[in-house]
Amino acid sequence: MARYNFNLKNKELIDDRCSPAVYAYNMAQNLALLSNEPFVIRRFYQEHVNKYFKDTWLINEANSKFLAQSIHGQAFAYFGIIPMIVKAKINLIALNGFVCKSSDEEIGKILNEMIDEAGLLQKFCEGVYWESGIGDVAFRVSYSPEVSDKPVIDIIKPQHLEVEYECGKIKSFVIKKASEDDPSYELREIHYKDEEGYVNIDYRFAIDCKYVSPNDEVKIKECREKFPQNTNTKSLRLPLKDFLVIFKKNDNANQLYNGERGVPDIQGLAEIEDALSESMSDLIDAIRKGGIKEFVSDKMIPQDENGNEVCPNRFNKTVVTAKGSYSPAECSALWNVVQGNINWEAYTKAIQNLMSVAINKAGLSPTTLGLTGIESINSSVESETEKPSMRTRAIALNGWRKTLKELFNRYLQVCDYIDGKEINDYSNLINITFNDYTDPAAEDSGNRHA
Repeated sequence: MARYNFNLKNKELIDDRCSPAVYAYNMAQNLALLSNEPFVIRRFYQEHVNKYFKDTWLINEANSKFLAQSIHGQAFAYFGIIPMIVKAKINLIALNGFVCKSSDEEIGKILNEMIDEAGLLQKFCEGVYWESGIGDVAFRVSYSPEVSDKPVIDIIKPQHLEVEYECGKIKSFVIKKASEDDPSYELREIHYKDEEGYVNIDYRFAIDCKYVSPNDEVKIKECREKFPQNTNTKSLRLPLKDFLVIFKKNDNANQLYNGERGVPDIQGLAEIEDALSESMSDLIDAIRKGGIKEFVSDKMIPQDENGNEVCPNRFNKTVVTAKGSYSPAECSALWNVVQGNINWEAYTKAIQNLMSVAINKAGLSPTTLGLTGIESINSSVESETEKPSMRTRAIALNGWRKTLKELFNRYLQVCDYIDGKEINDYSNLINITFNDYTDPAAEDSGNRHA
C-alpha cells in the first residue's frame, strides 16, 4: 500500500481552488475593485461569482463579504485601498518616464522620436496599471499601412490575452477582440511559430468562446458582418523568429498559477479591502447613532402668531418629539440634549492597522500613497525615507528595462522588414534610462534615484 494514500473525495474542491478558474475569478474580482464603483463591486460579489466556481462553499464565501451586502439603513463607504495602491505604483514606477540612450546616434534618435509619436510614456503608465492590478500586460508591434507608414505599438489588456505554454516556454499568443455590436462574437489574432521557427499570424472567428470552422462559410459571413468591413483577416508569415507580442509578467516572487501569468501587487488584498470598507461603514453608523439627540415634549412645540404649531424640521434628525405634558415641576418634560459616546479611536486604530498591512503587502511606504501619520509595520523608520518603495521601484524597473529593450528591438526589426532590409538584432545598442523619482510627500520633495 502506498505510504501516502490521499483521499480524493474532495477533489472537486481542490480543483476549484487550484484551477485556471481561480485566476479568472481573481482577474474579474480585481477588475471590479479597480473600477472604484461600489455598484459594480457589489454586483460582482452578489451575482457574478457563480460563473467561476462550482463549489457552494467558495460561492458562499464570496457572497458573505461585506462588499456584497446591501442592508437598508447600513452606511456603505467603499474605502478603495486597491485603486490607491495601483495609482501609487504608477506614480512610483512610470510617472517620470524614461529615455533611450543609444551608443548609435541614429538609432537613439529613431527610438526617442518613436516614444513621442507613439505616446509610449502614456502606454507605459497603462502597462504598469495592468501589471500591478491584474498581474501581466502585453505590448504588440504591428504594421498597418492604412494607419501609419511606421510600425504601430499598442497595449493588450490582460483580459484580452491568452497565453499557451509548452514545456515551460510560450507556444502561442491569442489576442481576442470582441464585436461592439455583440460581444459573443470574437475575432482572434493567433501568434505562433511554424516548424522552421518563424512567426506566423492567423485570424479566426469565435462565437461564444468556440472557434468557427474555416469551412463554415455561413458562420464566417455572419461573423464578418459583426466587424468593420476593412478588418484584415489575412494570414501572415514573417521573417522573424521572435514574437511581435512582448509579454510582461509582474516581478512578484509569488509563484501562483505555476508562473504562467503574473501575480498582481494587490493579490490577497480583497479581504483587507472588505474589512476596511466595513470598518469605515461601522464608524459612520456609530457617528450617526452617537450623534446629538434633542428630546422635547410635543407640548413644548412653539406656535406662530396665529396659534399654529411650528413643528421642528423633519429633516433635522436630532430632534425627537414625545407625547407628554409640561409643567415647571416636570423636569423630564423640558428640552433635553443627549450626546452618545462614540468610540471613534478604536475604529480609526483598526483602519490604520489594516491600511498598514495592505501597504506593506504591496511593498510600499505610506508616503508613496500620499498618506501621513500611518506607521509602516516593522519598518517605521524606513517608511519616512521611502526605502521600501525605493526597493520595490528598483526591482520593478529591472523588469521593465528588459521589457522595453525587447519592445524597442522588435520595433526596429519590423522597420527593417518594412524597408526590405536584412533583419538585425539591436539589443546591444539600446539602453533604457528611467528618470528620477519625485517623492510625493510634502516634507520631503527632493528627487530620488532608481
